[in-house]
Amino acid sequence: MGLFGAMTTSVAGLAAQAFALQNISGNIANSQTTAYKSNSTTFSDLVNGDSSNAATTLAGSVMAISSPTNTLQGAVNATGVATNMAINGEGFFQVQLKTGETDGSETFSGANVYTRAGDFTMDKQGYLVNSAGAALMAIPIDPATQNPVGDTAQLLQISTGYLKANQTTAITYAANLPATPTSGVLNPSSFTVNPTNTASAAQVTATAAYTPMTIGSGQTLSFSITDAASPSTPYNVTFNSSSGTGGNVSMAQALAAINSALSGSTITASANSNGAIVLTSSVTGTSSGVTVSPITTTGTGAGTLATDIGFTTTGQSATGTNPANYVEAQDNTTFQAQSLAGSSTTAYTSNGSAVNVQMRWAQISTSPATWNLFYQSNTAATGTTPMWTNTGTSAVFNSSGQLVSPANGKMTISNMTVDGSNLGNITMKFGTGGLTQYQSPNGNVDVSTLSQDGYASGSLTTVGVNSQGEVTASYTNGQQVAIALVPLYKFNGVDALTASTGGIYVPNNESGTPVKMASTDITGGSLEASNTDIASQFSNMIVTQQAYSANSKVITTANTMMQSVMDIIR
Repeated sequence: MGLFGAMTTSVAGLAAQAFALQNISGNIANSQTTAYKSNSTTFSDLVNGDSSNAATTLAGSVMAISSPTNTLQGAVNATGVATNMAINGEGFFQVQLKTGETDGSETFSGANVYTRAGDFTMDKQGYLVNSAGAALMAIPIDPATQNPVGDTAQLLQISTGYLKANQTTAITYAANLPATPTSGVLNPSSFTVNPTNTASAAQVTATAAYTPMTIGSGQTLSFSITDAASPSTPYNVTFNSSSGTGGNVSMAQALAAINSALSGSTITASANSNGAIVLTSSVTGTSSGVTVSPITTTGTGAGTLATDIGFTTTGQSATGTNPANYVEAQDNTTFQAQSLAGSSTTAYTSNGSAVNVQMRWAQISTSPATWNLFYQSNTAATGTTPMWTNTGTSAVFNSSGQLVSPANGKMTISNMTVDGSNLGNITMKFGTGGLTQYQSPNGNVDVSTLSQDGYASGSLTTVGVNSQGEVTASYTNGQQVAIALVPLYKFNGVDALTASTGGIYVPNNESGTPVKMASTDITGGSLEASNTDIASQFSNMIVTQQAYSANSKVITTANTMMQSVMDIIR
């Protein structure tokens, strides 16, 4: 049995080395195959004889088995094809194999298999398919929330239709309004209607400066002031010879007398820089009113004239007004001079129509520093038609130039309409520190951020994959939308997966079930190369060749020894 056993063992050795050479040959042949995992050869001895006694145990035969290298990473190389994907580290793409077409629609196996070959391209029906005909599976992303829908992957089919238009709902704006604007402070009285969002109070100013009165003996000057808050109760003011000192009435004494008479009303008297008496109501809006009756003088003594008080002898009146919150076209030149350009942006209606939104800022008060934002609502307006609309919310700053109101850094523009195109309610987002009032060398508005969240409809141009493993679609309107998340799956017995043609791996009992990985590392526009090391394969080839030759030499030697035995018989 010895010689025959030696020859049998050497034949097994030849077969084992041939097996190893076949693996080497396959590895070298697939050195350029995308994501190919090479097979090394492991040899296992088969013991002959009585293995219970070391003295009688013989070196036995050999068995060769393949050892996959599924966990060995191949190099990642850029391809420039946006839909190509390379896996960095562990994991497999989940795919289904195409089986044919039915009524012009592609059909797939329905069985989930796995691959690392990410040479995906989009086919005619929008599926991402690799060179083996395997279609990628991914988790859809909700276009509205940009969050994955569920946790289960499905065949990814990309729509080549139009991306629906998105109506503008918010404008993000950051700017510095100058502490000393070149436009100065807007003066509502320069306009046909009050364009600010602050209601005005009634104010009557004497038509002439106050002239110190000298009241003669027996002479009386009187008039009444009516407050719109109590129109049926006039407040009477009287000056006679007992007024003042020695009949002389100073400005301070005149104001004191008037304010004493107005006690209980909403009206106060003061003097302006021109020396004229001013009557101002503390009420704003149309409920505010001040009326000065005709002035009368009685007595014949020498002394003051009725006009010395400064008001007309026929009486004066004024009422407060509510803001119009718009600028008429006929006042556009005045408005341009008393406001500053705040830049412009293109917003979109619900059907995707583009709307050019022009904005201007006007300072309406310096204490506290208060600004109103206007947008051009009608570019073709003429005459009394509104051209600019006040957004309706004041921006108020503290002495340090920081925004204090609105406190949340936002203002809502209700029902914004430009040239007949309605944008609905728009939120202006200034954010924390986004809107300031610091000294500016040019005295103009310096805009640093201006963007909005709407867009027009658009057709698909390209599909790609980002670093988060998201499949993104780019459209002609400049939008890039994430449409699906590519998950990766791992196996506990990864090297036990059943390998199939085209870089496909099929789970089995030894590999275990696929487990979706919590995180992925995918490089778009790239492919994983074969992990075959040509130098190592050539080294293994030399070793295999030597072992094969040695096994054949054993057979030759055993044959010579058998011939010697045969010669003895002869």
